[in-house]
Parts: sequence; structure tokens; C-alpha cells
Amino acid sequence: MNEDPRVTVREAADHAAVVTVAGALDLHTADGFHAQAAAAMATHHHLVLDLTHLSFCDSSGLSTLLRLLRHARTADAGLALAAVPDQMRRLLAITGADTVFALYDSPAAALAAHHETARP
Repeated sequence: MNEDPRVTVREAADHAAVVTVAGALDLHTADGFHAQAAAAMATHHHLVLDLTHLSFCDSSGLSTLLRLLRHARTADAGLALAAVPDQMRRLLAITGADTVFALYDSPAAALAAHHETARP
């Protein structure tokens, strides 16, 4: 059985946070990840999920990301995916989810885009 992915939260400007996910996001780990990401979303207006160290994502992981996106939209918050690994990019493309997520090459690019829209 897999362990929950390692999740770290780093504060950023404009009420944003970078949530770094390392490990697998699958049937066994999705609920634990969701709880940690939802907790971060409760205190930040915008989350950037840094997936640089994500080793695997299955349909359960994708479902969890879609739940987080729905939660963010309901809360009038933002959610972006950054540094998406090739395997996950294929999953997003096959399912059409690449059209609903904001995708960035790096956490820095995602934060820069957020900072541009957060300015009055």
C-alpha cells in the first residue's frame, strides 16, 4: 500500500500558496492529499500545485484534482497546476481535463500569472 504523498505548503504573495506534491497520487493516497490541499485552500485565495516531484497519477488522483478545482471555483479561489509531468499531461489530454485547469511550466510562472490578475 502506498503512503500519502508528501505535501508541503509555501506561502506566497497575494494570498497565494505553492503546494508541492511528491510521490504518487492514486486510489490509496487521494483522500489524504485532498484533505491537506483543502486545508491549504481554506487559508489561501489561490493555490499553485507544484507537481515537479509527482511520480504517478491515476484516475482517482485526477478526480481529486477536479474536486479541488470545483471547490476552488465555488469558493471564488484559484487553482493552477505547475510543472506537470509528462504522464499526467497525457492523462489530462486524454480526458480533456487539460482544458479546465490552468497549466504552467513552473510554479514561478503560475505565481506570476496570479500576481498579474490579483493587481487592481
